Amino acid sequence: MESSLFPDRQQMTTALLKFVFFLSDMVNEQQWNFEQQMKGCHPEDVRVLFLWIEPRGPLMVKEIAHELNGVSLSTLTRILDRLEQQDYISRMLNPQDRRSFRVMPTERGQQTIDTFMQEWRTVAQNILGVLTPTEQLILIELLNKVQRHWPSQKDAHDRASGER
Repeated sequence: MESSLFPDRQQMTTALLKFVFFLSDMVNEQQWNFEQQMKGCHPEDVRVLFLWIEPRGPLMVKEIAHELNGVSLSTLTRILDRLEQQDYISRMLNPQDRRSFRVMPTERGQQTIDTFMQEWRTVAQNILGVLTPTEQLILIELLNKVQRHWPSQKDAHDRASGER
C-alpha cells in the first residue's frame, strides 16, 4: 500500500490543535500583561475599553450594553464607575437626551488601548514575518473564511435547544 505525502485528517487536526494551544498561550500572556498594566480593573472592565480598539466616537451607555451582549445596565454602571474612577473613561451628558450619557476613553484609556494594540501588532507581524507575501495572503484569506463560517453563539444555542 502506498503512503500519502499528505497528512491524514487526525494529523491535520493535531497540528491545528497545537497551533490553537500556542495561540491561546499567546492570548493569555498578552491578557496577563494587559491586566498588569490596568491594575485594579476587572476583566469585564477591559471588555468595555476594548470597544474603542478601532477608532470611534463616544458611545451611549445603551450601545455599550448592546455590544457586550448580556451585561445588565446595573452591572455596566458599576463597570463604568470603576473605569471612570481610574481615569480610563469619561462620561458626559448627551446633549440630545439629557437623561443619557455618552462614554469615551480618556487620554490614559486611549494610551492603554494603543499600547495593547501595538503589542498585538507585533505578534501579528511575527506570525506574518515567517511567511512569503503569497502565503500571507492565503493565510488571511483562510482565516477570514473560517471566521465567516464560524457558528455564532445564537446558532449554537439554537442547535442545542432544537430550534432552527
